[in-house]
Amino acid sequence: MSQGSGSIQTRLSISRGFGFDGTHYEDTGIDEFGNTISVPGHVHDVTLDLFRVVMQFDYFLDDPWSIRARLPLERRTRTSSISQIDPAATPEQIEAMERNLQIHHPSEILTGFGDLELLVGHQFRDFGVEMGSLSIALGSTLPTGKTEDNPYELGDAGERHEHIQFGSGTFDPILEFSYARPFGESSVFSLYGQGRFPTSTSSKGYKGSQLIQGGMGVVTALGEVGPWEHLNGVLGLFVQDMGRAYWEGEEDPNTGFQNLSLQLGINWRDEMMRSWNLSLILPLSVDTSSGPEGTYDPGPVINLAIGF
Repeated sequence: MSQGSGSIQTRLSISRGFGFDGTHYEDTGIDEFGNTISVPGHVHDVTLDLFRVVMQFDYFLDDPWSIRARLPLERRTRTSSISQIDPAATPEQIEAMERNLQIHHPSEILTGFGDLELLVGHQFRDFGVEMGSLSIALGSTLPTGKTEDNPYELGDAGERHEHIQFGSGTFDPILEFSYARPFGESSVFSLYGQGRFPTSTSSKGYKGSQLIQGGMGVVTALGEVGPWEHLNGVLGLFVQDMGRAYWEGEEDPNTGFQNLSLQLGINWRDEMMRSWNLSLILPLSVDTSSGPEGTYDPGPVINLAIGF
C-alpha cells in the first residue's frame, strides 16, 4: 500500500525482557584499602530485566522514497548478590567479596536513551510476485546514547565502573531490509534483517560491537477469534550475531554473542485501523563469550508493537 507524499507513519514498540542471566564464578575481592586480593571461591548471582520503548517515524517523500527515524529508551534493572561462599571464608574475606561485587555490578536500575537511527528508504512494489514488497534502507546512528568510561581501567584501579553501554559514542553505518510476499490463500511470508557496522572509536576509546540481526516468519489468517473479527497468527525465527567491542584497540572479553529465538504472536487491526502486534520471543540457543562478568544469557521477551 503506497503512502502519500508528506504523510507520516508512527510505530511504538514496547518490550519487556526477563531473567537475563549473568551469573559467574569469582575468586577475587577488594580489601579495605581498595586493593584487589584473592579470596575463597564464590559465585556472583547477577540477573538483568529489560524494559525498552522504541519510537519510530516514517516520513514519506515522493513514492517510493522515505525517511525513517528510530529512538530507543531503555531501563535495565540489575539484581546481584553473592552465593555459594566457601565455608572457610573469614568475615573479612566476605566483606572483600561484597566490595568487589559492588564495584563491578551492584543491584541498581540503569535508564537512558540509546543511539538515534536515521535512514533513507526505498520500496520496490510487486517485487518477485504480485503484492510482493522489498524495502531497503541505509543510514547511520547518531551518538545520543551514553557511553561509560573504560571499565577495565577503573576496575584495575579498584573503582566502581559499568560495562553496560547505552550508546557507542560514534556515527555507525546501518543497513536494513524487509521483504514480504503472499502465499497460499491467506498467508504472508516475510524476511528481514539489519546490520550495524561501527567503523570508528569514540573519544572515550570505545568502539562498539558489530550487530547483525534478522529473521523470517509466516503470518496466517485465523479468522474470527474471541473479540477479534480478523486475527492473524505469527510464527517466526529471530537471529542475532553481536561481535566484540573494543577499548583502546583491545578486545572487550565481556561482549559478543550469537542467539537464535522462536517468535510466537498474533496481530490485528482495531476499528481505527491501527495495527497491533503482540509476540513472545523465546531463546532456543545462546552462545556467549567466556568473559566473567559483562555478558548475559537472554531470557524470554514480550513485545507489543502499535502502528498508526
